[in-house]
Amino acid sequence: MRQSRLFVLQDLAEGALIALDPAPSHYLRNVLRVTVATPVTLFNGQGGEHLGHIASISKSAVGVQLRHFSNIDRTSPLTVNLGLCITKRDAMDTAVQMATELGVSQIQPVLSEHTSVGRQAAAKRSSHWQQIIYSACEQSGLNRPPTLGAVTPLDTWLASATGDLKLVADPSGRVNLLTLAGTPQSIDLLIGPEGGFAEAELARAAHQGFICAGLGPRILRAAHAPAALISLLQARFGDLQPFG
Repeated sequence: MRQSRLFVLQDLAEGALIALDPAPSHYLRNVLRVTVATPVTLFNGQGGEHLGHIASISKSAVGVQLRHFSNIDRTSPLTVNLGLCITKRDAMDTAVQMATELGVSQIQPVLSEHTSVGRQAAAKRSSHWQQIIYSACEQSGLNRPPTLGAVTPLDTWLASATGDLKLVADPSGRVNLLTLAGTPQSIDLLIGPEGGFAEAELARAAHQGFICAGLGPRILRAAHAPAALISLLQARFGDLQPFG
């Protein structure tokens, strides 16, 4: 039987009987249509996960009996701080989802010159992006969701970058990500909007120590570029490697 994983904003303890909040109760009862004794795994972002089973189902709440705590940690050893310029709704949703599944540590929504979404409109979408992060963690097995920062101007994010390696995605980049020297423990990665970066923005990024990184002869959509670049970085410096 497939065991569902669910993120909850509740305190969890081994052996406890938990009455889930309305949102996760609704999801289990009306979307997954679980029954009593169905196995379920809960995690709350504080590390590890709790294995249990459905103990009760009512209109007010779903009860979960927690049996065993596992301190397993699937967090990548590589810290990736993603500066993600805000894109149109579906593209941004895809980028946030894939970045989370690939193990970034922080997602910072960024406003740049070619961003087509206003700051106030973008700020209103933060709770939506947060839910995408939680869902991506449920799907991918992660139990520590990446931090979602507040919407911030590009120059503010550039000035705050402190990674061992700083990269900005741009087709002009000629650096080979798979042969980069060194062993950075933290990487700041900046991804632009649909229209890319203005030349002045690239110049300011270079002034802050960022190196342009491309993907060879192809230019990917803004929704897909984060996944491609993060995959390469995790394969080179992180934990995205085949077993064996």
